[in-house]
Amino acid sequence: MGMMKKIWTLLIRPNTKIALGLILGAGFLAGIIFFLVFHFTMNATNSMTICVSCHEMEGVYEEYKESKHYSSRTGVRAVCADCHVPNGKTFGDYIDKFMAKLTIGSKDIYHHLIGTYPTRESFDKKRWHMAQNVLAYMRSRDSKECRNCHSMEAMNMEDQDKSAARKHKRVMESADKTCVDCHAGIVHKEPAEPDGKASGTDAGHK
Repeated sequence: MGMMKKIWTLLIRPNTKIALGLILGAGFLAGIIFFLVFHFTMNATNSMTICVSCHEMEGVYEEYKESKHYSSRTGVRAVCADCHVPNGKTFGDYIDKFMAKLTIGSKDIYHHLIGTYPTRESFDKKRWHMAQNVLAYMRSRDSKECRNCHSMEAMNMEDQDKSAARKHKRVMESADKTCVDCHAGIVHKEPAEPDGKASGTDAGHK
């Protein structure tokens, strides 16, 4: 009975230190659970299945499957998120990733839900403008997502043709260009400008 009385007293008149410890412990545990759910949800939405689940991505997905980013002799495959979502291991990279999901991802979902591009034709009509936005974003990050896999310092220039090796060496010295300036059409077709002129751009942002 003495033990039960102590427990009852503790419940109706808890010790301040114990109560504070329980609150802090519960808050800490809730924070860990929230972070894990948030983290794995962000990673889950990076999957190829999610990226191509919208009908707007049918065309660009078909182009992607014809590229070396999808299939190559080395067996290395880059998925949508590798190029179009900030990656990295620092806290700043994580914030960049969150902001991209919040802004660009939300915009893509919004336009899908309201039916901005009901057909491939309607999507293609606006594709040049969308491509410019993607290019501008990649340039603002100095093609950081490209550099997560590709490093000029690690390139074996002797295995490249003379033209590519010369250009890469010049860019390394001058730093006046970024990856997408020369390789924008490596995965997706280069959409034509509204006046019909071709433009070296990448299209589709996920």
